[in-house]
Amino acid sequence: MKLCQFHQPGNTSQNRLGLIDGDSVIDLTACTPHPTSLHALYYTHGGNEKGLEATVQNLDASNAPRLALHDLLTLSGHGPALISPVTAPEEAPHKLRIWLAGVTHEDSAKLREIEAKQVTGDSVNVYDQKYRECAEGGIPELFSKTDSANLVGHGGPISRPPDTKRLVPETELVTVYGLNSAGQIERLGYTGGNDYTDNGIEAENPLNLPQAKNWSHGCASLGPLLVTESEFDNKSVPVSCEVLRNGDRVAYKEGYTGQDHLNMPDGLFHLERALFRRLPLTPNTLQILYWGTPMVFSDTDLESGLLEGDTVRMNFDGIGSLENPVVAFPDANQLGWLKDHQK
Repeated sequence: MKLCQFHQPGNTSQNRLGLIDGDSVIDLTACTPHPTSLHALYYTHGGNEKGLEATVQNLDASNAPRLALHDLLTLSGHGPALISPVTAPEEAPHKLRIWLAGVTHEDSAKLREIEAKQVTGDSVNVYDQKYRECAEGGIPELFSKTDSANLVGHGGPISRPPDTKRLVPETELVTVYGLNSAGQIERLGYTGGNDYTDNGIEAENPLNLPQAKNWSHGCASLGPLLVTESEFDNKSVPVSCEVLRNGDRVAYKEGYTGQDHLNMPDGLFHLERALFRRLPLTPNTLQILYWGTPMVFSDTDLESGLLEGDTVRMNFDGIGSLENPVVAFPDANQLGWLKDHQK
């Protein structure tokens, strides 16, 4: 089963939930009891008791409106459009948690180590050390994207802060989790994700990681669709990423992610165990987990990093394509008082 969330201008309930049926999308929000999101379907309308797929199948969608999937995927700027397949309730943004893993693939670990040595001039080995530690069953690198409002969907803009040194895309498989009525965490499905990173400041010093990963007005993307747990083979997933500048491809990489490519004894469960045993999932909360990227865009792949006006297009086998433009970061102009009152 494939689900999506989309925005429909002019509708009473603008954000809606859809079920993919071939080339069309069934508007589940039009079906009683009118679920408006994945979160509502799971926690308000019985998904955490009956199961996500069973809850969808129990909806009477015989007379529900249908939309063309192609129209939702097309970034025209007009009409209905996809948003992130997972969103927080508007009144409770903390009910969606976003955590990510790093140094989970051998190729990306090696490239990060090389980059760090080049930038600092030191014989650092922190990335290789973390890779080996995790491969031997140790603690994985986990970190948070702190604000769910900065997670955008297919077509959503990613901003580039003015002090960015080198912004890069990171192509990652993503799992979504819920807490069922028996108090057990369950995987609800899989989607694609782009964990944008200021690789320039991270390479200078790994302690810059929180700032390299977090900023407002779009610092990560998710989509285009959510494929449920029973219908996705997570063992070996072909992925690719291309960067378009003025209509031309300026960078491209492809690789594999999935259970067979993670550098840890228990695969995905190693990450899940490390996350949830310290941060148990609370009721009415969804959890997003990015798996880490198998591909790193080095200086030779994309010397300038991402620039304003670029477009990043990723493809995830079995899920689809995720595309985002890079835009300017709006100047909040909030530092005047603090600057004038330095002591």
